[in-house]
Amino acid sequence: MDKDKALESVFEIKELMEKSSKFISVSGLAAILAGIYALAGAYIATQVITTSDMYLSDTLKLMAIIAMSVLTAAAVTAGILSYCKSQKTGQKFFSRLTYRALWNFSLPMLTGGVVCVSILMHEYYDILATIMLLFYGLALVNVSKFTYSSVVWLGYAFICLGVVDCFLEGHSLLFWTIGFGGFHILYGILFYLHYERKRS
Repeated sequence: MDKDKALESVFEIKELMEKSSKFISVSGLAAILAGIYALAGAYIATQVITTSDMYLSDTLKLMAIIAMSVLTAAAVTAGILSYCKSQKTGQKFFSRLTYRALWNFSLPMLTGGVVCVSILMHEYYDILATIMLLFYGLALVNVSKFTYSSVVWLGYAFICLGVVDCFLEGHSLLFWTIGFGGFHILYGILFYLHYERKRS
């Protein structure tokens, strides 16, 4: 019994340290929903490509709008679910730690967004998906030191996928779908099984 109590105390201390030093209000469901949004966006983009008679530039601009809509929906969903989880875990949502995590995630994302706008202006549409994958991966790697360490592996996966996409022409939508759709859903499921199911 004493050994069990000692182990329980160690786990409690570890959990308190995590709450004070890491943003642990990340939700596996948010990742899964982000993946579903991406798959829905990819489906809409596919329908646009196969059924539309618009000019290529207009089609690609519409796909960029779809991608930004998916990103916005995923970000809003993540914010809402993270806030709800913070209420359950007792971690303060609006704190210095939250702002530091948000800044470290947002900086690569904002930089990538500026690059994407530049690409759209100069009509270099072929590398748009690559830029999205690479900068999103960098954002995940950058924010991983403020949250669950497993986030860094998701970031590495996006970076590797973006690098491969650099050298393959004509498969941008496929790679975008694999990354933002498949990787998110897979990570969300693994995250739930490893972190959230144990605590529920």
